[in-house]
Amino acid sequence: MPHHRRVALFVASILIPAAVFAGLGLELYRQQRELIVQRLAAEQSQPLETLRLQGPQVQASLRQTELRFAFYAAAIVFALSVTLFSRYIVWREMRQEGQLAAMRAQFVSNVSHELRTPLTSIQMFAETLALGRVTDPERQRRYLDTIARESQRVARMVDDVLTFSKMEAGAARFRQERIPLAAVLESALRAMEYPLEQGGFRIRVIMPVEALEVRADADALEQAVLNIMSNAMKFSGASRDIEIRLSSNGKEATIEVADGGIGIPAEHRERIFERFFRIPLSEHQAAAGVGIGLTLVDGIMRGHNGRVEVRGNEPKGTVVSLHLPLENAA
Repeated sequence: MPHHRRVALFVASILIPAAVFAGLGLELYRQQRELIVQRLAAEQSQPLETLRLQGPQVQASLRQTELRFAFYAAAIVFALSVTLFSRYIVWREMRQEGQLAAMRAQFVSNVSHELRTPLTSIQMFAETLALGRVTDPERQRRYLDTIARESQRVARMVDDVLTFSKMEAGAARFRQERIPLAAVLESALRAMEYPLEQGGFRIRVIMPVEALEVRADADALEQAVLNIMSNAMKFSGASRDIEIRLSSNGKEATIEVADGGIGIPAEHRERIFERFFRIPLSEHQAAAGVGIGLTLVDGIMRGHNGRVEVRGNEPKGTVVSLHLPLENAA
């Protein structure tokens, strides 16, 4: 059913009972006034018209009737207001559930599409090698490398979906171990080496001389960094420069991933951490994705008593920063 028809039915379901109750209340009030006047006229043996104009007892009785009517009217208005508010809450919840169901369906479709590409490559190269059509050792090595890289890509997607599912169920648990952040970044860079090379990206890494250690789950933290790097690549536009910076202020360590891509409009920076949300602009919608990357990053950082922030990278692009408390901070 179209949205405007649902709204019309919702309003009608409130206005029609309200109009009926108002009409009944006015009619009862008129009849009550008439009955009071007739009763007093019979008791005092006076004409009805004279009693209506001059009788103080009639006026007092009518004022009491008006007060009772006002009380009943207020009760009806209050009941209708509560009903209206309750129906609005139910309607809003149903609308949100409908939107969430649509986003989940889109999520499943996006995940299926994202998995199909690497799986197709793996199947094609594996079948080619199995049939013995490639005899050159160098080509065989390249094919095997591609199968390995695409398998890692599938594994990362599956890990993201599983972690997201655990977060949704409130069952996500992170190991708390003392780890050096430099090792996490180096591992993430090794995992992204092939796609970075294929995309022609230039990576600049800036690290401090001193070792920065945090208490965290190394795998989860690497997963967060990989998602940020993947976003920097997907939304890079024509730019091929990505800068990764590791720093500290004595209390917390900061990992920053800066790109010179299409950027994130300021009005959408709060919503990008919502599940399934994708910026409704053509240049963002054109990039592949399932809409849970930054949701995972935010959940992982919260699970480590940290936070994630997004800001613009002048003159263009985006800077995503992860903040974690240092293990040796005072």
